[in-house]
Amino acid sequence: MSATANAIANRRPLRGRTALITGATAGIGYETARALACSGARVLVTGRDPANGERATATLARDCGADSAAFLRADHGTVGGNQDLADRVRATVARLDVLVNNVGGLYSHRQETADGYEATLAMNFVGPYTLTAELLPLLTEGGPSRCVNVVSAGFKMWKTDPFTDLHSTDQFVSGDAYAHTKLLNVLASLAWARRLAPDNVTVNLVHPGMSWTPMTASMTAQTIPSMRLIWPVLRFWQRHASPVKAGRRVAFVASSSDTAAYTGRYIEGRAAPNRLSERELDLDNQDLAWTLGEELMTTAPTHHDRQTPGRKVSPR
Repeated sequence: MSATANAIANRRPLRGRTALITGATAGIGYETARALACSGARVLVTGRDPANGERATATLARDCGADSAAFLRADHGTVGGNQDLADRVRATVARLDVLVNNVGGLYSHRQETADGYEATLAMNFVGPYTLTAELLPLLTEGGPSRCVNVVSAGFKMWKTDPFTDLHSTDQFVSGDAYAHTKLLNVLASLAWARRLAPDNVTVNLVHPGMSWTPMTASMTAQTIPSMRLIWPVLRFWQRHASPVKAGRRVAFVASSSDTAAYTGRYIEGRAAPNRLSERELDLDNQDLAWTLGEELMTTAPTHHDRQTPGRKVSPR
């Protein structure tokens, strides 16, 4: 290869790779997609609003290459919506090198999805679980491939049993429901990492850091009551935190050769993995969360009762 060709390859090291980033029409998801697209990957971005999707993909195409991005409208709040998205992804690409489960939800009041699930649980846990399960054939097709689940350090704030009051029917506090469901995501992700290791699929978790995004902007002092006394200071830092840096951190975990060997790791703020607590590392907790995800997926009213072509999961 010539020196010029080497230079081009080094600038676009992800050429020929395909990545799906959920909730990527704005905020951290968009900046993650941008970092991957400008490194040469073809990115599929999801969102609810076609107009926002078209604007995002047009900008990515302009800045990163004409064929760098495509938009797929998605309802991530229901099991059936995630299954429909997976069907369209399978119809679009033959393999998937990177799956970034970025989309999430934080709600000011309790609400339920069409499945009858509390919305925070549906968006932060059931949705990512379902999409990962449905896309396994594409992830295992060519290997190695990566699944990166975007979480929050807030999962550490949930101090009680992860498997009680799943739908926040006893009490709903926005920030608590968010922390609870992010913890379930962490536990299930660690179980996925063990199950998919034989298939050459890595599963890692990343806390991208504080940033000013539409979800952050929607927060109020009542979202996390325990922080109401320092809310003005927290709000100041949120407003000055860029989603660009956060997106690049997610993209780093999703694509860097430095993280290629990681699986079942949690990364927060630096390249080296962070130590998780005994609660998260407990294999029984991980397996319970994985089983819970499977149950909530398969028993949801919107679930399409059919076998995903090629879906397989290695023994734990």
